[in-house]
Amino acid sequence: MTMTNLAELLSESHSDYLVYDLGRRVQPLESQVFDAICAQQRPYPYPLQDHAWFAVVFWPKLQAEQPEPFLWFLKMPLDERGLLNHAAQQEFMAHVIALLGQQITGALSDEQEQQLQQSAYLFTPSEAKRAALHAQLITTWQRPPSRYFSAALTEFQTPTPDGWQHLGLQGIHDVAMRLAEHPEVVKAITENFATYPEPLQNALAEALEHTQPPVQLRDKLLPLLNAEQMQLRMNALRALAGFANTAEMQQALGQRIPLATADELVIITARLWPALIGASPEGASSGSSLMESYLLRLAELNNAALFAGIVRDLLRLPETRIFALGLVQRNDLPTPLYQVWQQFIGAKS
Repeated sequence: MTMTNLAELLSESHSDYLVYDLGRRVQPLESQVFDAICAQQRPYPYPLQDHAWFAVVFWPKLQAEQPEPFLWFLKMPLDERGLLNHAAQQEFMAHVIALLGQQITGALSDEQEQQLQQSAYLFTPSEAKRAALHAQLITTWQRPPSRYFSAALTEFQTPTPDGWQHLGLQGIHDVAMRLAEHPEVVKAITENFATYPEPLQNALAEALEHTQPPVQLRDKLLPLLNAEQMQLRMNALRALAGFANTAEMQQALGQRIPLATADELVIITARLWPALIGASPEGASSGSSLMESYLLRLAELNNAALFAGIVRDLLRLPETRIFALGLVQRNDLPTPLYQVWQQFIGAKS
């Protein structure tokens, strides 16, 4: 059989595999979805900078024990339709097969590993995204958390002024991933999130944005979207990314967006984009979305480069593209939005 894409390479090598998006939120991609993406039957759902950023975790089929997987961090270009570039897949596959043959789960020599890492399609994720991925994998495989877990659990429950300095980042992500098992820690976080030392609060927010936290956390953090301190507002936004599809989150954003700063708008489109196509509080019955108030606020900031960057991002995301296009093509746009949109399309032509 001639292999034409990455999914076929994994299948033909008799590998089981898991795939995660690493561009926006660290989140799993169903195998059927990944297969369809590789076959160019559907666009990549979470594009960032015109690329798909994903982790492919694979191991030999029928392995008796829990897998010690192989791992590729892949950055693949997308075409103008948002489909995974076919030539890039072919080039990467040719590089892999030249080094390893079709049995890609064999042990690599140091020289093979170095040659593989020279591929233009491999990248090194941030430490936080690697920690988030590891936390999700060991939870999926029902393995115990890292050795840093216990100290992080204790620090979140009984915070100290400088205890955060001794925590391992992996422990923070392990706690964020396992909150449902520790209601006492959820309670402590809801009570202390706003007063945690800023480095600890930042790290916790970055870990939570890749998870689906318990609902109690959402209800306690939503009021922080209107906090006076900008960093606290931004951390609350990131921590609440897993609730972007909920009516409660969309209602809170409907109140916050008209006052949002540029940094808050960037976080919303990068981490909470599904909220923008949810019904706004004022228009729930008519089905209108938050997209109009979001783009209007973006226009009001009078930053053409920021507007262009975010709008391009929204037009590349399959979930938001149709909503954004439908909105800006209306003939009754608010004046500030109409003007900056005309400037945007004029710059493109």
